[in-house]
Amino acid sequence: MAPRSAASYTVRAAAERKPILSPTKFKTFLECAVKYRYIYVDRIGRFYSHARPGFSFGSTLHQVLQQFHQLGGTSTAEEMTAGLDQKWISAGYETPHQEREHHEAARDIVEAYHSAYQERALRQVETIATEKTISCDMGRFKLTGRADRIDRWADGTLEIIDYKSGRLEVLEEEVAGSLAMCCYQLIMHRLYPDAPIRGTIYCLRSGASASYSLTGDTLEEFAADIMTIGDRILDTGWEAVRPVEIEICPECDFLSRCRTYWRQQQRLTSNVDGEFSG
Repeated sequence: MAPRSAASYTVRAAAERKPILSPTKFKTFLECAVKYRYIYVDRIGRFYSHARPGFSFGSTLHQVLQQFHQLGGTSTAEEMTAGLDQKWISAGYETPHQEREHHEAARDIVEAYHSAYQERALRQVETIATEKTISCDMGRFKLTGRADRIDRWADGTLEIIDYKSGRLEVLEEEVAGSLAMCCYQLIMHRLYPDAPIRGTIYCLRSGASASYSLTGDTLEEFAADIMTIGDRILDTGWEAVRPVEIEICPECDFLSRCRTYWRQQQRLTSNVDGEFSG
C-alpha cells in the first residue's frame, strides 16, 4: 500500500474537525438567526460592524488586567495606569469629552482592581489563567469559551471570573441565568470533573461581584439544552433564513442590510400585484 501524502492527511483532518460553538454564537442565534447567518455563515460582519465606546473601553481594561496577571500581579498601581495609557483604544468614542470621561473611569477601575487583588491574595487565592480559551467535546460540536480569569482557591475550588466593565451591581440569579457563565462552568466540569467549580461576575466599576455554582441535575439539564440548541444551529438551512423585523433590530449593525432586503421584497410584491391588476 502506498503511503498517504501530506495533502491527504490535511484533507482528512479538515473533514474530521468538529464545528466550534461558543456562548456568543449561541446568544446570537437565539437573538436572531439572520444575524448569525451574516456573521458566522456569510462572514460579512466586518463590512457592517462599527466601533463602540463600550467595546473599546472593555477591551482596553481586559488587556491591562491580563498584562498585570501575566507579570505575576507584582505591578504597582502606577505601573498599571501607565499600561492603561499605552494600551488605550480610542475607537468608537463620539466626542473627546466622552473619551476623557471613560479614560478617567478606567484609571479609577485599575487602581481599585490593584487594591482588591492585594486583599484577595491574602486569602490564598491563585490566579492560574487569564483570557484563557477553554473547550470540551459535546458530540457533534466543540463548546468553546474565553474565560477572563480563572482562580484556584485553597480548598481546590476553580472559579471562572467574567469581567463586566459597564455594570455597577450583579445578583446571584443573574449569574445563574447567564448563558456564558453556565457554558464556562459546563466546560470546566468536563475538564476538571473532581474539582468544585464556581462562576463569578465581577463588576469592574464598583468591585461588586456575585457567584453561582452549576451542579448536579441543573448542570445536566443545561448540557442537554446546549446540545439541543447546537443541533438546531448545525441543522439550519441557512439559504432559507431571511430577515424578519424583531425587537433588537434598531440596535443591530446589520439593520441597513435587512432594510435593503425588505425594500427589494416590497418592490417585487408591488410588481407582481401590478401584473395581476393590469
